[in-house]
Amino acid sequence: MTKVLEVVDISKYYIHKTGWLPGKKICALEPISFSLERGETLAIMGETGSGKSTIAKLIAGAEVPSQGDIFLNGQRLDPHNYRQRCQHIRMIFQDALRSLNPETSVGAQLAEPLHFNTDWDQEKKTSHVVETLRKVGLLPDHYNFYPHMLSSGQQQRVCIARAIILEPQIIVADEAFVALDPSIRAQIINLMLDLQQDMGISFIFVTHSAEIVKHIADKILIMHHGRLIEFGTTEALIKNPQQELTKNLLHAESKHNVLTHSTIQE
Repeated sequence: MTKVLEVVDISKYYIHKTGWLPGKKICALEPISFSLERGETLAIMGETGSGKSTIAKLIAGAEVPSQGDIFLNGQRLDPHNYRQRCQHIRMIFQDALRSLNPETSVGAQLAEPLHFNTDWDQEKKTSHVVETLRKVGLLPDHYNFYPHMLSSGQQQRVCIARAIILEPQIIVADEAFVALDPSIRAQIINLMLDLQQDMGISFIFVTHSAEIVKHIADKILIMHHGRLIEFGTTEALIKNPQQELTKNLLHAESKHNVLTHSTIQE
């Protein structure tokens, strides 16, 4: 396989200032390194506040690392050049409706990345948007819909369409399934797996769901208090976790979060 992403010793610190006192350095993420292959799925797990969402934001360019480097296809990414990054690394957020502009049509929102990153004419942009809607299981008519006119599952499909509109190499999904009904969640996961196979996309999933991780992830990265405590293949970590937290996360049962293999294949 081909290495598409390499993260080298990235960390994140914040300076908290109170009045006239010197700022206090707060560590959100200690130096961490890992890599991602083309077409591979990496799951990032951990308790609330463990730093997993910080990693997602750093990779997607929503935050700038305090130190360290991120490489895409062997080329170092400029942490301050968001446009360079957004063509190749796209993000899907937890709350689909809040991440969409309520006053802008679906078609206009999907066309916006094309406006800033291509020199296509309007006809080609519209054609590409319609084709992308079809890829995610929506109709061409949804081009003129507004977010509030869509179901939660359709809203998430629009977010996925926006993520793939530039045909990226990596998609980062931060708890993208947590708000969905289990049956809709299974459909969305199937859709993303199909897109991965068709487009060769690499996925990074930030999630609490052990059942989802077991079925879609090739590798798992476990975070605790801003530190990487365990990293390996899904099979290895399920069979022989070295850390108690890993064991608890991967074997925890939740009535609201269980997603069986048969459900995913529906």
